[in-house]
Amino acid sequence: MLEVKDRQQRILRYGLITFGCIVILLSWGIVFYQIEKTKQSLLNSLKREQGNLINVLAENLFQVLEQKHTIELVALKWFSDRQQKNLNDITSFLYGEQTFTRVVLYDRSGRLFYQSSPQILKQQHKEDIKQYIDKMASVSKPFLLIHDPDSSDIFWQIPLLFPLKDERGRVKGAMLIELDIGYFLNLLQNINIGKTGKISITNDQGQVLAIFESGGLATDNGLVNRAKTDFSHTPSGTMIRKYPGLGDYHLTYTKVKNYTFIISISQRLDEFFSDFNQHKKRLFWILSILTMFCFTGLFMLIKMINRKHEYLNALTASDRKNNELIKKLEKEYQISKKAASFDSLTGLYNRRLFISLTQKNLSSAKRNRRIYAVLFADLDRFKTINDTLGHRIGDLLLQNVSKRLVSCTRKSDIIARFGGDEFVVMLTDVAIEQNITRIVEKIITRLSEPYENLDGHEVISSPSIGISIYPRDGEDIETLLRNADAAMYKAKHSGRGRYSFFDTSLNTVSIQKFELEQSMPSALSKNQFILHYQPKISLEDYSVVGLEALIRWQPPNYPLIYPADFIDIAEETGLIVELGRRTLEHACRQLTRWHSEGLKLIPIAVNVSPLELKDQTYSEQFFKTLANNQISPEFIEVEITENAIIKDKQTVIDNLQALSNGGVKISLDDFGKGFSNFDHIRTLPISTLKIDRSFVQDIRNCFNDSPIVSSTIILAQKLNMTVVAEGVETHDQLVNLKVAGCDQVQGYYISRPVPEKEIREFIVSPTRSIST
Repeated sequence: MLEVKDRQQRILRYGLITFGCIVILLSWGIVFYQIEKTKQSLLNSLKREQGNLINVLAENLFQVLEQKHTIELVALKWFSDRQQKNLNDITSFLYGEQTFTRVVLYDRSGRLFYQSSPQILKQQHKEDIKQYIDKMASVSKPFLLIHDPDSSDIFWQIPLLFPLKDERGRVKGAMLIELDIGYFLNLLQNINIGKTGKISITNDQGQVLAIFESGGLATDNGLVNRAKTDFSHTPSGTMIRKYPGLGDYHLTYTKVKNYTFIISISQRLDEFFSDFNQHKKRLFWILSILTMFCFTGLFMLIKMINRKHEYLNALTASDRKNNELIKKLEKEYQISKKAASFDSLTGLYNRRLFISLTQKNLSSAKRNRRIYAVLFADLDRFKTINDTLGHRIGDLLLQNVSKRLVSCTRKSDIIARFGGDEFVVMLTDVAIEQNITRIVEKIITRLSEPYENLDGHEVISSPSIGISIYPRDGEDIETLLRNADAAMYKAKHSGRGRYSFFDTSLNTVSIQKFELEQSMPSALSKNQFILHYQPKISLEDYSVVGLEALIRWQPPNYPLIYPADFIDIAEETGLIVELGRRTLEHACRQLTRWHSEGLKLIPIAVNVSPLELKDQTYSEQFFKTLANNQISPEFIEVEITENAIIKDKQTVIDNLQALSNGGVKISLDDFGKGFSNFDHIRTLPISTLKIDRSFVQDIRNCFNDSPIVSSTIILAQKLNMTVVAEGVETHDQLVNLKVAGCDQVQGYYISRPVPEKEIREFIVSPTRSIST
């Protein structure tokens, strides 16, 4: 094994070296290819530019030379009438023409009969004129008269001899025109042809007649002595010329149409490629540095591979230990896989295994046509027990519940804990539905019995059970679970320790709840929530001493929605915080309006949720809202429930203490429904105790009908708390509460919660007429 890995390491090293070299060589090859491609592109660009320029120059020179026809016409006219005024027309023509410096006319014998200026040609030219005329009679082409290098003639003024022919083509004489090539070339002053660029005009024998360079027209007479340029017989072309001591030139030439002139343009290549060569040099430097880095990286990589190779022996030794560890982990995985099928706290099946087993049972149920039922059980008040007594007691309670469930069911039934306080049971092979009812009632009775000695505590709880039946309520386990869950919530809303069979209307309720949950954020943004007010009456003089602000949801074109339908949703979604903030803001604005109208203000109580009090900044935001609306703290009261002080207790108490210190009265609402006692309450800044309506309803003929009410009033007053009885609906209840010493009451007997327009009556006339 070690030898195989060693061979693999060697192959890897050699492979990396080969790969690195190939990559580097390939990179250099690509760069060289791109450089040559760019160079050729630049050369083609130079060729096009030079070609365009000499074509323009050749055409311009051709147009200049073609102006000789005007002089020819005048000269031929002289041969017919011999009038001197015709020759004066030539002088006038030359006056505005700068390219022709001098014109001389000869007859057939070579005699001069007109010249535009008094300059006289050298004697050797005069003697040759007759010969040139004779030659032109046979050849019929113009002649270029070359300057004598030792003469004083201006070398850029080139004499051209043209035949003068009549209409029948007979040579009547000759016309000599001196062409000012210097003037023509100096028109190129603004054209950039480079420092080494040259524009040359030569004759068809290749002899240089004039040269234009970047500084202008060359002025040395030695131009005519330069070596003749051997152009090909083609009308135009390009070539690379080598000049000794000067280097390579790129030359482009073209012949002037119908004339013996050749125009060429050239530029030294090392000047043209100077920028390109600098770029190429920089590119080679960069590529060299990158190549060095590549070789360095390759070296470091090979060194790292060698170092890893040194660790190979140690890794081989550890392989054995790893294999042993893997076997151990596989064994533990099998154990954990088995444990994953059961609830670790109660030992019951978990959700995954429950669904797997029940699916198999339902498959067989289709064949034997027996009744199967799914029970979904939830413990009443388990969250309160868990939060109040601690998770240790909650776990012990769940373990005891699981044992009692097992004792109430058969071995063929399937029991599982889905999490929290949710238990699910499948009753298999039930003969008739009445048997399901008997089993469920047995479970409720057994689970409602006190749980003694749970770590020194005695706990009372009861289950709410929802029931769905196969195949009536669903033919698959997911549908049966969903329907049993819906039935369980119906049972829970009916009271504690109840059970309910599923019916299709429950799905409608679930849909309505979902629609409310989806609509609530939009309703908040559209200000669809309003306040109704219920008065509180003092039993001393029957005057209105306060109002409780109660939230309502008023969708457009729909009936009013009451808190029982949406407060739980707001709590679950967290929207209760924003709802509470808007309730306080609305109450403050209402007090401000009443004050501006001159009404006497009375305190308004707002309900504050536990979620709001868990915010450490709640009291600060509360007082900020009051200050923004210029409301004194004495006119806003806060009502909380016992659940508010179960979780995050210290944060809640800090907020309540800050509110109390700021002059806000705190009321404890629905007293008697939870676990709170006076020992616990007296440590809180509570100023008012509101007795839950469920205890007030027990009062019929005498206040002693409800000993909880009478004892609560006595104990609360000893703690200097104001006592308010909620849910007063009859005259007898009001009288008996007054006899019992209750301070204030509120309920339907006084007034239902009403909108702002209707509550004004209680503010304008706070004293109520109530007979006792």
